[in-house]
Amino acid sequence: MNPAEAALLARSVLSCPDAITLWVGEARRCVEDELYEVTCDMHGAPVFSASDESALLAAAHGGSEGMVEIASGLGAPASAHRRLSLVLQGRLVQRDSGCSCCGDPRSLVALDLSAVSLLSDEETLAVDVSRFRDHRHVLNPGYLQRTVEHANEAHELELRTAISTTFGVPLHSMLAASLVRVDPCGVDVTWLDASGSHPHRLDFVRPVTSPQELGAALRSHLHAGMC
Repeated sequence: MNPAEAALLARSVLSCPDAITLWVGEARRCVEDELYEVTCDMHGAPVFSASDESALLAAAHGGSEGMVEIASGLGAPASAHRRLSLVLQGRLVQRDSGCSCCGDPRSLVALDLSAVSLLSDEETLAVDVSRFRDHRHVLNPGYLQRTVEHANEAHELELRTAISTTFGVPLHSMLAASLVRVDPCGVDVTWLDASGSHPHRLDFVRPVTSPQELGAALRSHLHAGMC
């Protein structure tokens, strides 16, 4: 695996985690899950939303080192990619303050990366940080997989409505509808009715290059409620 391929695969694991563990300080103290929410991939680094009273925010104010261990959710459950893990190291820094008008103001804490390691059953690869954070990896396979999973889990009703409208399928006849695959050039959809499964491809007007463009394309081709 060359350095560019390793960086893309590592970024895909970051975008598509199965489990995340955050360790803080030289003693590697684990921060409990309930103290933060995590946005997995913000410009190639994990960002955590922490309450003002959290140990995580206090650690950031103290300039503590952090380490994030990520178990891969990339690919099919039995695939080799599921046996990968990612280790990110760096300094914890506060990026933004919470909103005081909300009932639970929270602050954003980022890991300012200094080292990235991709672990497999066979080896541990040191990944170049600049390659890992390359903006060209923003629509990586892990991000696209999570886009499909989110649409199918959170927007199944919108998908049924969209497919019914787009392909002229009576809504009452549709047993299920889902996205199969998303890539920068289009989306594969399928629906199920009494006669079987019906796969179809919808091509975007032009290739998308960012999450914002991808979201807009999905809303345009499928449903305004898609996110």
